[in-house]
Amino acid sequence: MSDNIAKSGPHYIDHRTRLRSRLNNYGIESLQSYEVIELFLTFVIPQRDVKAAAKQAIGQFKTIKGFFDADEKELAKIPYFKDKALTLRKFIKEVSLLYQKEQAVQNPISVSNTDLVKYCKTKLGYNKHEEFWLLSLDSKNSVIKEDLISRGLQDKTTVYPRQVIETAIRNSASSILLLHNHTNGDPHPSEQDKNITKAIEIPVRILNISIYDHLIVSNDNYFSFRENKII
Repeated sequence: MSDNIAKSGPHYIDHRTRLRSRLNNYGIESLQSYEVIELFLTFVIPQRDVKAAAKQAIGQFKTIKGFFDADEKELAKIPYFKDKALTLRKFIKEVSLLYQKEQAVQNPISVSNTDLVKYCKTKLGYNKHEEFWLLSLDSKNSVIKEDLISRGLQDKTTVYPRQVIETAIRNSASSILLLHNHTNGDPHPSEQDKNITKAIEIPVRILNISIYDHLIVSNDNYFSFRENKII
């Protein structure tokens, strides 16, 4: 029996081939969650059977999303999730976000608003701390530049209207889109959110800069000031 194993190679080699074949022929939905993680590990651990580690990761973090959102220190406690695997995980997340960003901004916002909302939810929706971003737009409502205005605590961040206005001027913005997240799962604006928006809106109008929208994202939900006719 040992001679047969030696000739055919380790059992997991054929298993990896089958996983890749299923992915290529039928898409990622054809794989179970642990098999997605198992296939992920094969790109950084080419000579080991990684099924047990993949099952442990899914058992601990429950879903693929849970795996990608997991704390790096917690994930590193599972065998094989070391430097290369952690770097690959970060790379996949960053490339996915970059793809969504380019998809969202390749057309004017008024045309691709759905893509923009999807990108904003991916960018900030699951952050553990609040962030406030400014997206500067040109006369055709295409994104010129994104600027992080403030990164705060778990449930709040401080925003200075003057900083927003100066950034918009520096970017030669014709209009601006305000974006921030709520970490409590509820994207509806607080009174402070409304007041900040008004404090920015009044002076930028004098400068002939309009606020296209203020988006608040939280998990997979969002609130649009524009859609709700607040601005």
